[in-house]
Amino acid sequence: MSMPRGLRDVVDAVLHSKTGVVGLSILIAIIVLSILAIIYVPFDIAREWNNPSFWQRNPRLASPSWTNIFVGGKLPETMILSNDSFRKYSYYLETIGLKYCILETEFQYLYEDFPSELRLSLYVDTDGAFITVRWIQPNGIDITIWRGLFKRGLNTIYISRQLDVREYIRDSLKRLNLTTPSVVNPEVILFTDNSVTHSELTPVNGGYRVRVEAVSSDLYADIEAELIVYGKVYGLVGTDNNRRDLFVGLVWGAPIALAFGLIAAIATSFIQTLIGSLSAWYGRLVDEVIQRITDIYMIIPFLPILITISVIYRIDIWTLLIVVVGLSLFGGATKTARSMTFQIMTEQYIEAAASYGASRKRILFLYILPRLMPYTMANIVLSVPGYVFLEAALSVLGLGDPMMPTWGKIISDAYSGGAVVHGLWWWILLPSALIILTAISFAFIGLALDKVVNPRLRER
Repeated sequence: MSMPRGLRDVVDAVLHSKTGVVGLSILIAIIVLSILAIIYVPFDIAREWNNPSFWQRNPRLASPSWTNIFVGGKLPETMILSNDSFRKYSYYLETIGLKYCILETEFQYLYEDFPSELRLSLYVDTDGAFITVRWIQPNGIDITIWRGLFKRGLNTIYISRQLDVREYIRDSLKRLNLTTPSVVNPEVILFTDNSVTHSELTPVNGGYRVRVEAVSSDLYADIEAELIVYGKVYGLVGTDNNRRDLFVGLVWGAPIALAFGLIAAIATSFIQTLIGSLSAWYGRLVDEVIQRITDIYMIIPFLPILITISVIYRIDIWTLLIVVVGLSLFGGATKTARSMTFQIMTEQYIEAAASYGASRKRILFLYILPRLMPYTMANIVLSVPGYVFLEAALSVLGLGDPMMPTWGKIISDAYSGGAVVHGLWWWILLPSALIILTAISFAFIGLALDKVVNPRLRER
C-alpha cells in the first residue's frame, strides 16, 4: 500500500531540506535518549525519584564527572567502602567477660581537593556495644572521631555534620598537641596534616585507615561497617540537593516530554482540522455553531484556567494532558482548516466526485482531509515545542506533576535550590538545553514543511 500523497510530500520536504535533516537528526537523538531511559534506567529507579533514602549513597550537589577533564582530575569522586572492604577480627576475654570486635579498612586518597562529606554506618548485632572510631592519616596521626554506646541495629555517624564528632576531633588534636582550628570541618581536618601550620589547607595524599573498635558483654556480638567518602563529582550530569542522580531525571524526562508534546499536538491538530473541515463542508447551522464555539474558545484565558485547575486538584501529568486537549478542541487551526476547505471545495475533482454519486462523508474523508494533511503535519510539528514549554512552565510554577522526573520539574527544583545563585550550572543548564534542543528540532522540521504548506516557497 503506497503512502498517501500528502504524507509523501511531507516526508520528501523533510528529507530533501538541510534544515529538515538537521531537525530530524536532533529529534532522533532525543528519541534514542528516550529508548535508553527504558533500557538502561529501569522505571523502578525512576519511581524512587522522590524517595530521599534511595539516593543517600550519592554526593550532594556534585558536578558531572567529566568536569575533571577541565580541572586535571583534581576533584574527588565518591568512594564507598562496604563491609567486605573491612578486615575483621574478634576475640573474647573470659576473665573479664568482654568480647572485642575490630574492623579496619584502608583507602588511597589521591585528589587535590577535599571530599564533600563523610559518613560511617555501623550495624550492631547485639543489644549494646561501646564503640570507638579512629582515623589514621598517612603520616601516622591517629584521631579519635567517635566514642559512645550504640544500640542494636543500624547506627549512622554523619561525620561531617554531627557536632559531637567535631568535639571529639578537637579533643583528640589537643591531646596530640596539634594545631586546633577554631572551626572544625571534619571532611577538611581529617585530610589535612595538622602537625604543621598551613596558610592554605590542602589534602594529604596517601593511604588512610579507619579503625572501628567495639566492646560488648555479648559473646555472639557482631558488627558490620560501611564508610562513604563523598566526592565532588558524580556521573554524567551530576546530582541535586537531594543527592538524586540527574541523569535519571534527564533520560526519563525525554520520553515524558515527547509523549506529552506529541500526544497533545497530534490530538489537538487533528481534532481542530476535522472540526474546521466539517464546519466548511456542511455549512449553515453546523458552520455557525462551530464558529461561535471557536470564537469563545479563542478568547478563554487558557493558561489561567489551567493554573487554577492544577492548583485546586493537584493533577498528575497525564490528567494534565487530558485537560490541555480538552481546552484546545477549538482554536486557530479550526479557522485555518475551514478556509482551506472552502478553497478545496471549488476544485474540479470535488465536483466530479459529487457528480458520480460519492457521499458527502466519503468526499470529506477521502478527498478533502488528505489535502489538509500537509498543513496538519506542519501544525503538529510547530505545536509540539509549545506543549513541551507548557509542561515545563507549569512545573517551574510548582503546578506540574510532583512525582514524575520531568525536565520542567528539575528546573523548578534547581530554581528552589538556588542553582543560579550558587553557580550550580549543571542542575539548571542541562535540562534547559534539552528543552531548547527539542524546540529547535521541531522548529527546523517545521521550516522544512513551509515548502509544502506555502507553495511559493518551493524551490524551482
